[in-house]
Amino acid sequence: MTLAPPEAAAPARARVPRRRTPAIRRHRWFVPLAFVAPALVVQGVFLFLPLINTFVLAFTDASTVGGGTFTGLDNISRLASDGAFWAAVGRTFVYMAVTVPVITVVSVSVAILVNTSVRGAGIVRPILFSPMVMPMAVVAVVFQYVLSSQGLANQILQGLRITAEPVPFLNDSDLALFSLMAVTIWKGCALYTLILLAALQNVSRDLDEAAQLDGASWPRRTFSVTLPQIRGTTTLVSILAAIATLRVFTEPFVITGGGPGKATETIVLYLYQRGISPGTDAGYASAVSLVLFVFVLAVSGISWLISRRNRI
Repeated sequence: MTLAPPEAAAPARARVPRRRTPAIRRHRWFVPLAFVAPALVVQGVFLFLPLINTFVLAFTDASTVGGGTFTGLDNISRLASDGAFWAAVGRTFVYMAVTVPVITVVSVSVAILVNTSVRGAGIVRPILFSPMVMPMAVVAVVFQYVLSSQGLANQILQGLRITAEPVPFLNDSDLALFSLMAVTIWKGCALYTLILLAALQNVSRDLDEAAQLDGASWPRRTFSVTLPQIRGTTTLVSILAAIATLRVFTEPFVITGGGPGKATETIVLYLYQRGISPGTDAGYASAVSLVLFVFVLAVSGISWLISRRNRI
């Protein structure tokens, strides 16, 4: 009896040809462009085109309603000899020099306190961050009432017998600018505190616990361990606050209208009054816009150099 070989006993398996997985087709060059096209259109219409138009108008004598001829550097030479413009520049930089350090210090302090695990922090946080959701125009109208001669602030001061006469927060040329600074600080601290609070969430707990085991007090740990770890975010907050104060407009426009006299007239408010209301000198206002743009770039560049040196 002969045995069949194993190959013959098992039926021959038919070799099924492998199906090839089709290679991933490369996207056409216009597919990524289609996704970013809406954002590019919005940026082009509302940012780049107005910027180019402003640059062109700065060298013309165009009015707000149109027209105008090329005048070269005439608007720039007018700016160089315009005392009202440089007075507005000085007030704006004073505004920035006072407001930015106060906003930075207050925001860092509040963020550290809110980040501390204490009873009632869940109630305090919504109160601290409520100014962030309020439009600046609404805040300005509210503070216009609060700081007026018959407003809430004077009622409290007179009710506590601190002052006998109403304090002219908005009518005194020396107090008006500082009153607007207080409004900017109150409104801006909420956003910057939130940014710093997010940075504090990423601070290493191990270093803090090690310092605590070494006997370091809470203030010492805060200044030696916590603050160095959020130095970059603190610098970012200072840069954002500086740029925001250079472009401050709503506070002086709504609360004081640039008064009393010209005591609270900033660069942007001066630009608005010359280019839109009551003036219609769009060419000259565009030249002011270019100077303001240079100021913003200069402040940003200086802040970036300082932060880079600190990192090194």
